[in-house]
Amino acid sequence: MLLTTNGQNIFPEEIEVILNTLPYVSESIVVQRDNHLVAIIVPDLDAIEHIDSHSLNTLMAENLKRLNEVIPAYEAVANYQLRFEPLEKTPKGSIKRYLYK
Repeated sequence: MLLTTNGQNIFPEEIEVILNTLPYVSESIVVQRDNHLVAIIVPDLDAIEHIDSHSLNTLMAENLKRLNEVIPAYEAVANYQLRFEPLEKTPKGSIKRYLYK
């Protein structure tokens, strides 16, 4: 759980579930940096095989816009970061959140 400066509780897993259903997203994690939410996105490498980096950034920006339209305003994700390696996980398969702050 993340706590915003205005006292709102945010459950990043709920945002990630939506984000992971969007096109070209393989997996993601939402973290708080400087009082803003940032999505670290691992793109679906098979789906983006023939997409250049500019187009990929445009697609991810559109995904972020779509995401922010369906979640409450206080949960809005301000930015994203692309990562081209799978997120590190525990033996149980949970993402090691502490590595991405």
